[in-house]
Amino acid sequence: MSQNITEYVQQIVSKLTGNSNLLEQFKKNPAKIVTDLLGIQLDGDVLQNVIKAVQGKLNLDDVAKNAGGILSKIKSLFGK
Repeated sequence: MSQNITEYVQQIVSKLTGNSNLLEQFKKNPAKIVTDLLGIQLDGDVLQNVIKAVQGKLNLDDVAKNAGGILSKIKSLFGK
């Protein structure tokens, strides 16, 4: 089952990435968006695990993106 969760998370993250409208909808009602994007009804526990994993993945992507931007700014300060 964990492999399915991983696949679900990858599918959802790929659909949410770069789509700010869909991302905002996910933030407001993650259960509905996950169900809509997957096209299947998940068990409550599985659904919550998928939502948490997607939220974690999106947060990690934001942190990495922000860290890259900060690193670029630091490098520009030192002319490298």
